[in-house]
Amino acid sequence: MCVASVTQSAPIQKNHIPEDLRDPFYTDQYEQEHIKPPVFACYFPALSRKGIYVVESDDTPVTEEDLACMPIKMSAHIPMIDALMMAYTVEMISIEKVVASVKRFSTFSASKELPFDLEDAMVFWINKVNTKMREMSEKEHKVKHHPLESPSHQKLHVMHELTDCMLKLEKLKEMVRYRREHGSGRQVPFFPPVEDLMRDVCDGAALLAVVHYYCPDLMKMKE
Repeated sequence: MCVASVTQSAPIQKNHIPEDLRDPFYTDQYEQEHIKPPVFACYFPALSRKGIYVVESDDTPVTEEDLACMPIKMSAHIPMIDALMMAYTVEMISIEKVVASVKRFSTFSASKELPFDLEDAMVFWINKVNTKMREMSEKEHKVKHHPLESPSHQKLHVMHELTDCMLKLEKLKEMVRYRREHGSGRQVPFFPPVEDLMRDVCDGAALLAVVHYYCPDLMKMKE
């Protein structure tokens, strides 16, 4: 069952679960696992206390019978899975936590940028991290390439090389070609902005930038 698989894989703390619900499954005569009815009964009040209501696409409330019926009723299981994921998200993140996190490394206008819900908070956080990463990369790129871009340095260096090679044409061509290939060709990594959470994180680029910002040893920029 779909909801059964989500329940089985959920990160839970055993000491917070009632004794009769610590093993939420039973196996039938065909060796198929099913969720015990008392578990279904616990889902709905627990979710409603968090302001999360399980309804089908036509706003029909999902019932315990819908989740227990065979064959499986996907129109009931999918919204229940969505509700369980939302409940876990609410436990893990809040607008206040996101704002506090962003304040540690960035500034923003509270009147214009303050997120209004959890999805907007995620977009806000990812964009702020990506903006910070872009600023850091641009600064690093500028510092790293400043000697090549400095006119005074270039002038002295070129004059020295011209003197050393005694104006040999082939040597000069080689020097200019090396500068063109190794100087101006380098680019700052691209950090894409996120506008729609579901659409714009599909390629993983924005999320990987977030992982790199907080755990640079685990996710290298070149990867």
